[in-house]
Amino acid sequence: MIDVVERIYELMRIKGWTAYELSNQTGISTNAIYDWYKAGATPTMHNIIKICEAMDITLEYFFCGGAYKYSEEENRLLTKWLALSEEQKRIVMDLIYSFNKSKS
Repeated sequence: MIDVVERIYELMRIKGWTAYELSNQTGISTNAIYDWYKAGATPTMHNIIKICEAMDITLEYFFCGGAYKYSEEENRLLTKWLALSEEQKRIVMDLIYSFNKSKS
């Protein structure tokens, strides 16, 4: 599984960006960026998307390094998922878990 914080810092090194530059490009506070690394905090998906947009990379590239190509259906599903509230995401996950239990 990918270490998201390490991936962010790897991409920062590739771009030659400091935490300050990443903050300027994304609007994410430098304190939040430092907390990810030093305090073990985890960036939200919203912040990961901001980082991808600022670095002009896809989520696919962020998470897979370009090794996996999402289908149109997967892209549509991901787009819909990102638009859901936290409560709606919880409900969807509960539904998925119930499907998996019913298969057993």
